Amino acid sequence: MDDKDKFFGRDRWIIELTNYLEKKNVLLLLGASGSGKSSLVQAGLIPKLKDQWGSQLFNFTFVPDVDPFESFYGCLLTKYKQSEAKLARTVKEDTLLQVVQTLKSDAQWLIFIDQFEEVFTRTPKTERDIFIKSLIQLIENSDISVKVIMTMRADFLDKLSPYPDLGKVHDSSSRMLTDMEDSDLRLAIAEPAARNGVIFEQGLIDTIIADFHQQAGSLPLLQYTLNLLWSKDDITDRVLNTKAYQELGGVTGALQQQANKIYDQFDETQRKLAEEIFLELISLEGKEAVSRRADKGIFERDETQKEVLYQLIDNRLLVSKGEDGKATVEVAHEELIRSWKVLQDLIREKEEIIVLRNRLYADAKSWQDAQKASSELWSGSKLARIVEFKKEQALPNLDRVAIAFIEASVAERDRLQKAEVERQKRDKKTAQGIAAGSVTALVISSVLGLMAWQKTKQAEFNQAESLSLYSLSLGTNGSKDLDAFVSAIKAGQILRTQNTTNPEVINALQEALSSPTEQNRLIGHQSTVSSVALSSDGKTLVSGSYDKTIKIWDLATGGKPRTLTGHHFPVSSVALSSDGKTLVSGSFDKTIKIWDLATGKELRTLTGHQDAVLSIALSSDGKALVSGSYDKTIKIWDLATGGKPRTLTGHHFPVSSVALTSDGKTLVSGSFDNTIKVWDLATGKELRTLTGHQSTVSSVALSSDGKTLVSGSFDNTIKVWDLATGKELRTLNGHQEAVSSVALSSDGKALVSGSYDKTITVWDFNVNSLVARVRPLVDKSCCNQGSTGNPY
Repeated sequence: MDDKDKFFGRDRWIIELTNYLEKKNVLLLLGASGSGKSSLVQAGLIPKLKDQWGSQLFNFTFVPDVDPFESFYGCLLTKYKQSEAKLARTVKEDTLLQVVQTLKSDAQWLIFIDQFEEVFTRTPKTERDIFIKSLIQLIENSDISVKVIMTMRADFLDKLSPYPDLGKVHDSSSRMLTDMEDSDLRLAIAEPAARNGVIFEQGLIDTIIADFHQQAGSLPLLQYTLNLLWSKDDITDRVLNTKAYQELGGVTGALQQQANKIYDQFDETQRKLAEEIFLELISLEGKEAVSRRADKGIFERDETQKEVLYQLIDNRLLVSKGEDGKATVEVAHEELIRSWKVLQDLIREKEEIIVLRNRLYADAKSWQDAQKASSELWSGSKLARIVEFKKEQALPNLDRVAIAFIEASVAERDRLQKAEVERQKRDKKTAQGIAAGSVTALVISSVLGLMAWQKTKQAEFNQAESLSLYSLSLGTNGSKDLDAFVSAIKAGQILRTQNTTNPEVINALQEALSSPTEQNRLIGHQSTVSSVALSSDGKTLVSGSYDKTIKIWDLATGGKPRTLTGHHFPVSSVALSSDGKTLVSGSFDKTIKIWDLATGKELRTLTGHQDAVLSIALSSDGKALVSGSYDKTIKIWDLATGGKPRTLTGHHFPVSSVALTSDGKTLVSGSFDNTIKVWDLATGKELRTLTGHQSTVSSVALSSDGKTLVSGSFDNTIKVWDLATGKELRTLNGHQEAVSSVALSSDGKALVSGSYDKTITVWDFNVNSLVARVRPLVDKSCCNQGSTGNPY
């Protein structure tokens, strides 16, 4: 872009940076978003350097994007043949230096990397690390005839921390672009018009400058407003007037007003297509919505959408760069994302889709780079969710690599499922019957009941024995499998309250589990069941789902469940108070809701987390609620007073799981940072950190006496700890994949674990031996009665 005849107001900076580059070969230009960094370099500095160095200056400008080597290759094609430039596509530490040494000859080279922050936001870590090393090698080994200029948003400076050599570049070669002074703004506004014989009505420039100061980072908005004013005002008298400026909405309102005007002109179909385009061009970096670049071709498959795309481009809401076949498109102004209500509502509604799509693109590229290795493919809830979105046409503009990745993942899932079915046919002893993911917690609770070892009243003992015999008799009738299963569970629950066992009861439950049972008896959710909770009397089951709902099931009657709605994103965890009166739910919408279990009425909503709530735990007296979040924090809520929550920080990654001791004095948290932390609930003081797991701690559970802690991890292991000392007592191995949940029996004699290897395992806690293993006919074990952790 050479707009030097239209670029005014930065003369001092142009002269200063030109003089700087006469002596130095690298410049890192920092500044706030919208401060004019790119314009200063492209419309001011580069034209000035061309004037000084003449035709021998070769300018190569690019933005890093997903693959900075490929981006560099693309800009080299403006001067070199494909056969010459292809060296730049090699992802190696010496690539940039090799390109310069091979192609430069006697020319002066200016390599301008615009929006360098994209190296941290768009480029995968492996490619990023190599590119940064290649860039540093070029900087350290090039002479004064090779200039490297980078522009970067100042709020990304912390991203340099893992790269000491980049830090040195910042220390020695950076400049911070400051805001324009009023005198410079006056030049920037008035001079381009004056060059065309047009003046501003008296006082209008002062009004524009005053409006400008009310909007941070508004140089692009100022440019947009002036362009609109120029095109909309009747300037037959060669005067731009105040009335026309005010009708546009001024600097702060012109962009939104114009966006609303274009959007309102679309019919319903066109609006939906416009939203789909914008959705593909928006990404989330932490809490902030930002623009992302996409191939223009993905929006040109449908003629109607293509027409909408070009209207958005023509009206400068989107900008397209590059030539056909390699053209890209992106949102023209970040401010449009930050302040236009249509996009704000869209981002809020589609946040889960945006996050999952970002992860999809990153993992699809890793899969492609790994020669499409099956180990890189998706499975489980991630795959189920993206398939669901694709089926619902929620992601209509995915690129070809992402589509191929999904198809390959589905094919691999189907292959594994087919192999599993064949394995089950060969192994008749394998359990085939637990109904669905939500029943998993019920099975855990029931099996734990069978593990108690004390005396009981003879009458209830006999009742349990009768139920077990009844269960065995029903088991011979294929249509009564689930009834047999329920009868066996009831027998187990009776013995659980009496702390005893009976061979007939255990035989009945084992028989019920080993026989084919009815599936999908608890039907109602439209997506993955993420969490369940069972009431203390065993009569009520509560389930939370990715379909954004909570269902309350009456296990006694088996009637239609009640459905609670209110969350705007998937429900990640549910918990019940010990008195069975209160239900609590956590969600990816960053909120926690309190419900009256009897009426289903929403009592209140707790807000405060800055990201998805992954786990919740209630104290035994129901007065304290603890929540763990993707925002890396834990919050402690006083449900009695409803006051502001206390916030605990210390984990470096999302908090996946929380649990409380029965006396309510100690809090335990597990995290994606592979650690477990023990806290004093009253003071919020961190007592100790437990290390030993090699991957995410997905679930934590505490013994009823508060002395023992059990943790499950994505490293496939379960660890047992002494809570008082933090000492690791032992490690249980046996699961073939990540452990998703753990639970302890009330008497502390049995441990149950659920895993992504599709098994539920019962352990004799005293001797560390495996008692039983159940394999439900569901895709993943995702539900638990210990902590309600839900790592995504």
